[in-house]
Amino acid sequence: MVQRLLLGGFMLLLLSCAQVGALSGGGRDLKAPELISSSPTMGALNTQPTLIHLKFDEYIELKNPLETFRLEPADAKISVVLSKKSVLVTLKGDLNPNTTYSLYIDGGVKDISEGNDSVYQFVFATGSTLDSAKQVYRVGDAYSKNSMLGVTVGLYDSDTSAKPRYLTKSNEDGWASLQYLPQDSFYIKAFMDLNRNGLIDVNEPQDIRFKACIPSGDSIPMLLSKPRERTRMHSFKVMPPGMIVGHLPEEISLSDVRVNGRKEPIYRINRDSVSISLGPIETGPIVVTTPFDSVSLLYTEKDKATPLKLQVSQPCVGPFIMLTGNAIFDSSINTNAIYLLGADSSKVPIKSVKVDCNRIQLVPQTWTTGKLKLVIGPNAIKGIGGVALVETILDLLCIGEAELGSLYVNFNSNLSGKLLLLEKDGKTVRSANNFLGTNNQVSFKNLVSGEYQLVVIDDLNGNGVWDAIRPETKEAAEPVQRYTKIPKIRANWDVEVNLE
Repeated sequence: MVQRLLLGGFMLLLLSCAQVGALSGGGRDLKAPELISSSPTMGALNTQPTLIHLKFDEYIELKNPLETFRLEPADAKISVVLSKKSVLVTLKGDLNPNTTYSLYIDGGVKDISEGNDSVYQFVFATGSTLDSAKQVYRVGDAYSKNSMLGVTVGLYDSDTSAKPRYLTKSNEDGWASLQYLPQDSFYIKAFMDLNRNGLIDVNEPQDIRFKACIPSGDSIPMLLSKPRERTRMHSFKVMPPGMIVGHLPEEISLSDVRVNGRKEPIYRINRDSVSISLGPIETGPIVVTTPFDSVSLLYTEKDKATPLKLQVSQPCVGPFIMLTGNAIFDSSINTNAIYLLGADSSKVPIKSVKVDCNRIQLVPQTWTTGKLKLVIGPNAIKGIGGVALVETILDLLCIGEAELGSLYVNFNSNLSGKLLLLEKDGKTVRSANNFLGTNNQVSFKNLVSGEYQLVVIDDLNGNGVWDAIRPETKEAAEPVQRYTKIPKIRANWDVEVNLE
């Protein structure tokens, strides 16, 4: 990686990149080409060039000049020609008076021998002064709060404008900056340009400031999230032997879903995910349709012949054992053929069972701790399509209260309107909301030992889930606070923590 200080000490906070060439002896050159002269000169005033001549200190080649060279504001079209150690940029169009322009080269010039490149900015003005406003942006993920690399940050004339007047990209630490800006009002938009079309598409992570602001020099946080797709289904796949899973927005009624033109048993797993039973459907092409969209799949003989399988969520904390499988289960389960087997060969019968789509919740007659085996007899569990589970024995690790800990969290403010999520290993294990009264303490009991994080969400619409940005209603992603310095949970310990 190479980053250089170029053109009068200006540094654009972008990542530059390098390609490694073949060694020909001696140390490898890690230096990007250096711009040694230009016409007009850097920072020239009262100039309206039709040609910009940039001369470098070594032989160079161009890389995707249509994408890597840009003029901001884009009041003129540019064309780029290489001439040995020089780049000739032709400007076609009328430049506006009393305007500062920047020619950006983002990885578009690299040396021939090693492929080293960098980021360059060449500035000139059609008036008697250079604009001097600047702005720094801190770019990250709205939910995880992690820094994001390669995010495009642009300044727009309106919140509906598609093309920016100025733009930059974030570096590996999530910082981006713009300089030589006018003291004008702009709308700020940040987005991950996944398809590299220079536009914000609905399926791309993004953040938009829906109120205009003037560059101030202060750091502005831009927190990206992906808008929910309210009509498009995607990521559908066959889960053999007889189930389809995929993304279906909650706004689409399950009664409107058809599989090869027919209604099949369908279950909502969570807000935007569903499982569909293939049941008696024959093998071959499958088309899942809604009033808005359709997806095509292939259901093979191999899929249909796949045996029914179960897995258990470990460790089992109690008072129930949770199983998941590769089919939607029939609710008629023979609990007499299912039991726990202890190390001493003692049997614990199953008291009750609850079936939810491809999940089964078993409640033993008594809760026994330690390493056990779950014995499921043949035909005790069946899928909706009639496929039966063969005799199965699963190893369990069952934990009792003495091996669990508790977390008590005290806040210095009222929790009304908050949604609390407790995470372990990046997954949500507990949630709490609908807080009443003035009690500012939240307790999480019966926790497995380990490291936890607490996520506090301003549930502004009170729907009990975190909402990403909603461009159609001009609503930003709901604010998220992450508390990572939670004391480690230990067996049979009560941990109390005070948070701001």
